[in-house]
Order: sequence, then C-alpha cells, then structure tokens
Amino acid sequence: MLTVDDLVPTILVYLLIAAVLGLFFLLRVKKVDIDSRKVLHILTGNFVFIWWMYDSQLPMLVFFGIPFMILLYLSSPKSKNLRMRSNMIGQASAEGHSLGLFFYATTITVMILLFFENFVAASIGIIAMTYGDGFGSLIGKRFGKTTIYKGKTLEGSAAAFTATFVMTMAVLLFYDFLIAGGHYTISSMSSLPFLLVALIAGLFMAVVELFSPGEYDNLITPLATAALMVLLGF
Repeated sequence: MLTVDDLVPTILVYLLIAAVLGLFFLLRVKKVDIDSRKVLHILTGNFVFIWWMYDSQLPMLVFFGIPFMILLYLSSPKSKNLRMRSNMIGQASAEGHSLGLFFYATTITVMILLFFENFVAASIGIIAMTYGDGFGSLIGKRFGKTTIYKGKTLEGSAAAFTATFVMTMAVLLFYDFLIAGGHYTISSMSSLPFLLVALIAGLFMAVVELFSPGEYDNLITPLATAALMVLLGF
C-alpha cells in the first residue's frame, strides 16, 4: 500500500512532526514563557510544503491523517485513557479547548479526503488554521488591548490577518514554482494576482476566526478558507 513514491513524503512528515514535538517538549521542560501549544499548532502546519509529494490518497490517510486524529483524541480531556491524557500533549490539550487539537487533526484528514486533487486551496486553508489562528492567539494574548468581540482583540485579529497573508503568498509562490517546473499539476489556477488572493485570504480568515466559536475554529476557519479559494478559481 505504501509505495516508494509515498514513502518519502511520509518520512518527511514524520521528521517534521518529530522536530516540532522535540521543540514543544523542550519549551515545556524549560518552562519558556511562550504558549508551547500554539508553537506546536503553528509549526506542524509546515506539512503543506510536503504533502504535494504524495501520489496516492490512501497512504496519506493511513499513515498521516488518521493516526494523528487517534493520537490527539486519546490525549484530549475527553479521552478515558488516563496515561495518554497525562502526557505533555494531553496536558497541552487540556490547557485549550477540550477537542481543539483533535479537530486540528480532523481538519487535515477532511482536507485529504476533499482536496487531494487541489493542495493549493487546501494548503491555504491549513495555514489559515495554523499560522493565522496560531499567531492571532499568541499576539492577542500577549499584546491585545483593544477588545472587539467576546474577548478577542484587534491586535490578535491583525496578527491573524498578517500571518495568513504572508503564508498565503508563500504557499502560492511555492506551488507556482512546482507547477512551472512540472513537479505538480493542478486542474485550474486562479488568474487573480497572488497579492489580491493573499489579501482576500487574510481578511476572510480574520473575520471568520473572530466570529467562530473557539471550540470549533480549527474546523470552521480552514474549511471555509479552502472553500473560498475554490470559489476564487483554485
């Protein structure tokens, strides 16, 4: 089931997750004054620069999406597995919304199912969840002073917009490079200027995240953003 062509991205994804988890554990052990859960949340999103390498959908689900879902559910406060709930990931999960990290993995799995033929739209949806929401939370909690809706701040929303804008540009330029070099094919690529697409993605993400219930923003924000990208021609 796992071909050589699918083995390489699987190894790279595992190496990425291992590196991010290593940093996460280090931050927790050293008690660094930063939200290590959000660091994990943000940096894991870099898999969007790897998953295009997969040839088949099934290996992505079996070796990436589904195991990730199971691990994060077992580590969530909703789990009955006390040993998993007490590990560092479980402790971090308990510090946020009870199923927030599980929904994070669920979104990745749904993206694999719905957008396997279009990783551009899916990748922009993912970075809206990882970088956009992650930096919005980090900046909002540390520097937010101007509350605009249910405890969310203007500073946090501005950070969410900026991170999504910058990373959308990064994703678009990266996939444009792959397509131009014949490394990745896509049925359609929007004719809109990349700067405009990034601006739209950033604004849309910031508004959706602002009004999304915190428990479900890891589902709503990325899926809505990816759907918008499809409507824009991706």
